[in-house]
Amino acid sequence: MKSRTVITEIAAAGALIGSYPLDWVVRRGEPYFCEPSSEPVILLHGFGGSRANLLALAAYLRLAGFDNVSYFEYPRWQTLTDSAAQLGRVADQKSGSNGVHLIGHSLGGTVARRYAAGASKDAVRSLVTLGSPYSYAQWSPNEVGIFGDDDPIVPAPIEALTNSAAFGRIVTLHDVGHLALVFHPEALRIVGTELRANRAAQRSALCE
Repeated sequence: MKSRTVITEIAAAGALIGSYPLDWVVRRGEPYFCEPSSEPVILLHGFGGSRANLLALAAYLRLAGFDNVSYFEYPRWQTLTDSAAQLGRVADQKSGSNGVHLIGHSLGGTVARRYAAGASKDAVRSLVTLGSPYSYAQWSPNEVGIFGDDDPIVPAPIEALTNSAAFGRIVTLHDVGHLALVFHPEALRIVGTELRANRAAQRSALCE
């Protein structure tokens, strides 16, 4: 890894470790003073992580106008198939007729991809993965896969070797490792742009 990447990865690791005590804030839930006006966005953490790791991403999305953000957690050693099925049940409960946006970091993105591959056509409005394990032969034509070019855990795919339907789009960020993807400004911008492009018609929030 480049020295610049090492520094940012250490900083990202520190931020992720520091987020764990904040998990109690997430578990208490975040009260809505108005009925949420956007369709659901579900965030999925990586292997061994927790939803608290994604608080910064959630805050960015709310600033971008997505006020219906929640988290999906899965047991560390649960099979990918079981985690995807569990995600499907959560998505069905939350989506109504608008579908959901899915954003997953590392293994969380792989879980989201597995669910989306078998979901109905309108169930998933957006699928964005951040440094998620993949297969060159996978079928995920609507997925935006974001990778770091200096990621030793999940190297960015070689596009010339990738099946044309493996991703909708691959974005490789320079001098970025694995952990820093959830904080990187360009990754956040891409996530926001993708969700806005695929959002349902916006309605006014209903306040009591």
